[in-house]
Amino acid sequence: MKKIFSIAYYTFVESIRNRIFYILVLFGVVVVGASLLLAALGGQQSQRILLDVGLGAMEFFALLTVVFAAVTLVLEEMESKTIYLVLTRPVSRSVYLTGRFVGLLFAVYCGLALMSVAHLALLLLNGWIFVPRYLVAVALSAGKITVIGSLAVFCSLFSSSAVSSVSFTVFLWVLGHFSEEIRFLGGKAHGFVPRAFAWAVYYLVPNLQYFNLRDFWGVPGIIGGWIVAVVAYGVLYSAFFLALSLWLFKRKEF
Repeated sequence: MKKIFSIAYYTFVESIRNRIFYILVLFGVVVVGASLLLAALGGQQSQRILLDVGLGAMEFFALLTVVFAAVTLVLEEMESKTIYLVLTRPVSRSVYLTGRFVGLLFAVYCGLALMSVAHLALLLLNGWIFVPRYLVAVALSAGKITVIGSLAVFCSLFSSSAVSSVSFTVFLWVLGHFSEEIRFLGGKAHGFVPRAFAWAVYYLVPNLQYFNLRDFWGVPGIIGGWIVAVVAYGVLYSAFFLALSLWLFKRKEF
C-alpha cells in the first residue's frame, strides 16, 4: 500500500501541474459561468437550466480530462523510456498501474470539486435552495469518470496509438449513453446474429445513463437502493476493466 500511495501521490502532483488539466478546469468554470446567460433566458425555469447546464458542463470537462490523461498515463512513459526506471526497482506492474490510476482519479476529482464549488456558488447567488441531492449528482458524475477512466486505461494498453485510444474511448463514452436504445433494438432485431450482437454491446458497454441523476431530479424516492445499485455497478465495472488492464500490462514487453 505504501508503494501504491507513493506512485499515486506522484501521479496526482504530475497531473495537477499538467497544463491540460488547468485548461480544462478553466473551460469548465467558464462554461458554468456562461450557463448564467442561458438561465437568464429561461424565465421561471432559470434555476433548473442553470442546474442542468452546469452539471452537464462539469461532467463533460472532467470526462475530457480523464480520457486524455488516462490514455497518456502509461503511453508517455513508455515512449520516453522513463517506465524502465520504475519497473527496474522492486515495484510490481500491478502496483505501478494501480497507483497511477488512483492518483489520476484523485486529480480529476479535485478538478470536479473546483467546478462544483463554482457552480454551487452561482446557483446560490441565483436564489437556488441547496438540497443534498446535488452532492449525490456530483458523486455519481465522479462514478462515471471512474468508469470512463478505467476504459481509457484499457484502450491505451490495448492500442499503441494515443489517437486511436482516445477515439475508441470517446466512442464508448458516447455509446454508453444509448444503452437503453441498444437494448430496445436488440429486442426488436430479427435473427440470432444481430440480436446477439446488440445484447453483447449492451452488456459490454457501460450504461452511463445510470449515473445521470439530473435526468431524474424531480422523481421522488430515487435516492436509496437505486444509488447503492449504481455505485456497485460502477465499482464492479471499473474493477473489471482495471483488472483487464493489469493483465495486458503484465504481458507487455519493455
